[in-house]
Amino acid sequence: MTNALVTNARQLSIILIAAAGLNCALPDNEESTETIHAALTSTDPVPCAARAATVVANTSNVIIGRGTLVDSYQSSVGPYGGSNVGSAAVVQAATTISNNGGVVRGTLRPNAPAGLAVVPVPSGARNLPLGSTSPGSLNIGNAAQSITLAPGDYVAANINVNAPVATRIAPAGEVRIWVTGTLNLGGNLNANGIPKNLTVLVTSTGFININGGGALFGVLYAPTSTVNVNSPVFGSVIGRSVTLNTGSAVHFDQSSTCAPPQTARLDQSFIAPSGLSAGLYGLPASEAQSYTAGISGTLQGVAIDVTALDTSLVARIRIEAVSGGIPTNVVLGQARASGGGDLSINTVIPFSTPIPQVAGQQYAILVDYPEAPPFHDGIIEVADWNGAPDNAYPAGTLLSTFDGGATWQSFASEGFDVHFRTFVIPN
Repeated sequence: MTNALVTNARQLSIILIAAAGLNCALPDNEESTETIHAALTSTDPVPCAARAATVVANTSNVIIGRGTLVDSYQSSVGPYGGSNVGSAAVVQAATTISNNGGVVRGTLRPNAPAGLAVVPVPSGARNLPLGSTSPGSLNIGNAAQSITLAPGDYVAANINVNAPVATRIAPAGEVRIWVTGTLNLGGNLNANGIPKNLTVLVTSTGFININGGGALFGVLYAPTSTVNVNSPVFGSVIGRSVTLNTGSAVHFDQSSTCAPPQTARLDQSFIAPSGLSAGLYGLPASEAQSYTAGISGTLQGVAIDVTALDTSLVARIRIEAVSGGIPTNVVLGQARASGGGDLSINTVIPFSTPIPQVAGQQYAILVDYPEAPPFHDGIIEVADWNGAPDNAYPAGTLLSTFDGGATWQSFASEGFDVHFRTFVIPN
């Protein structure tokens, strides 16, 4: 026997399936740490030795001009400045380091060849300009020509940037751009962003200019090129040789180094019993499951139990802070499923940017289908998020919104919860 619960004249499509004896949460088996780690990590094409230094002249020299500054900070702490300024910079050269009046807060390593190799363009990299059938010349000369890139790999034959705002990254995540020819960078690139989220990799030889008038928040990896820096860089600069001209600076981001491998741990988990499903729709409807964090650290990914009715649509997963038991509309991070179809409770959906969480605080996992037809009364759901009644997960509850989060309905009094798992790297 099934019972459909209709609330406020809106077809919520929460179906209660009678299941005798299923009235308590069953223990689940924790996935192997190797499986979780593999699901949440991706291969970084930049060698760790390059990410460990601020300025690297791979096979030649470094020249530090008058009035330049080389120091460090931690993007995970906040913006550069104030107390977030350190002396962990490393300047490394295969031959000499000539300091003509600059300030280096850190270590000089002359006569230390880095041995860094060119990183080839990966298969599947998207062509720039966007929409082109082959890698071409990307020219950004004014604000109107600025581009926004989603996380992923891109390739261009040549890039010439000279605009106040040149590139943005949205949603948050890592963008890697390969350049096979010439490169001239100006304007603001990934402005005030996390440096590790933008990496420009040059496969050619020749001259590269990081021009004035803006700032680069990222890593330039050009081990066979001659690099001239004329503006602030928040991140790292790797070239065949590197010259820091007057007016330039390199602020090394300690948060973008290759950290020792860390394994995400299973934190919160509710995967049984069953007996309920909550309908998932297009905007502005959204279903959410709140949970109470058990580990302070960074949320790396989640798993949810969804049965798709329309397999062509791709689910969106967001994490929001919770206040008074209700999502706050403060999105802490988001991800998309890898494709349409069912979502298994044993498949981790990783977040491109880890999400800080604090033990004992509540958060919410929101799920919707942005490309589905807009929600209206009587529309059929495109997927079902499976769960159970009887308050089987007492540290959270199922919630629903039909107006984009302006109002939420909590099902705490009914004891409704849907299946989920969270994976966290502890602090």
